[in-house]
Amino acid sequence: MASKIKRQLASLPTLAKAALLLLTLLLLLAAILLPIFLIPRHRREQPLPPATPPRDNCSTRANAGAVAFDFSPFLVKYRSGCVHRMDGTERVPAGVDAATGVTSKDVLIDHATGLSARMYLPSGEGKKKGDLPVLVFYHGGAFVIMSPFEPKYHAYLNALVARAGVVAVSVDYRLAPEHPLPAAYDDSWAALNWVAKNARAGPEPWLRDRGNLSRLHLAGDSAGANIVHNLAMRAGNGSTLDGGAAIRGILLLDPYFWGKRPVGAETTDPATRRQYEVTWSFVCAGRYGIDDPRIDPLATPPAELRRLACSRVAVTVSGLDDFEARGKAYAAALSGSGWDGEIVQYETAGERHVYFLDAPASPKSAKELAFAAGYLSRE
Repeated sequence: MASKIKRQLASLPTLAKAALLLLTLLLLLAAILLPIFLIPRHRREQPLPPATPPRDNCSTRANAGAVAFDFSPFLVKYRSGCVHRMDGTERVPAGVDAATGVTSKDVLIDHATGLSARMYLPSGEGKKKGDLPVLVFYHGGAFVIMSPFEPKYHAYLNALVARAGVVAVSVDYRLAPEHPLPAAYDDSWAALNWVAKNARAGPEPWLRDRGNLSRLHLAGDSAGANIVHNLAMRAGNGSTLDGGAAIRGILLLDPYFWGKRPVGAETTDPATRRQYEVTWSFVCAGRYGIDDPRIDPLATPPAELRRLACSRVAVTVSGLDDFEARGKAYAAALSGSGWDGEIVQYETAGERHVYFLDAPASPKSAKELAFAAGYLSRE
């Protein structure tokens, strides 16, 4: 049989032999490549943006030298310049959340500064394109720890996005002391402008195709709530968002506000008050005093406070929180300034600062989550 095939091949013209050889080679190449395209390939996880700043830039604390500033339980800065963070350094990847069906992904906003964010999109395709409220969220952590990639914040955003039905952008602003204030404020403003631009014209598809920029909300807890207030003030004092976008509402969760003189039932203990003043000076590298409007909105003249650039404000406070009294005083001052928007207050008795992050399954946390989601999703 083989000899017969050889005789038949020998009798073929040279051109035909070349064509047959080429066909054989093509079939062999197809046999090699076809499995590559047919075998399912696992989707690679999107890599996390680089940590900003490094989780712990002390290679060995034994050689770090004397302590320059002890901000326990958050971090310790050594005289060598290295910073050891005690909390908020764990990171979880983006993806599809099994409990809520919310999908998340990481985006880089500014290559120069490393500004990045984690985005969230609720499950379901029942809604029309461009109908989801847009939420820009700023995490807490005293301006020195945490990130959107930290497990507690990732879980909270998944739950909030699922409940509220919003497309969310959780911002990874730079942290002190490596980047003292106003770095966090500037990063947060840049991220907000990025959101406004992309929701209006892209290219980011979740914002361009699913977000409704006329329903733009800002939210944050603790230091993140402080950022949110300051961004709304910045927008009201002449800084314009991309395309003339307007902030509809802000949600301040246990806001980090303080001041020189006690208000309401705020502690009068000198050591406690001094400690808050010292740590504020640490995060801003001494640029702003404790009576600066950035940390104490009550120091803002009423004529300026009424420029707060949104139509709705919600403030939540916790009964055992050192910042409770000033959060309530903030809402009262805003109302008394002549600002003509809507103010909503929500109080949780018997709980400490941002308790809902540490105990998300508790009945009180579930109730506060329902309040926050209802506020953000309201027409």
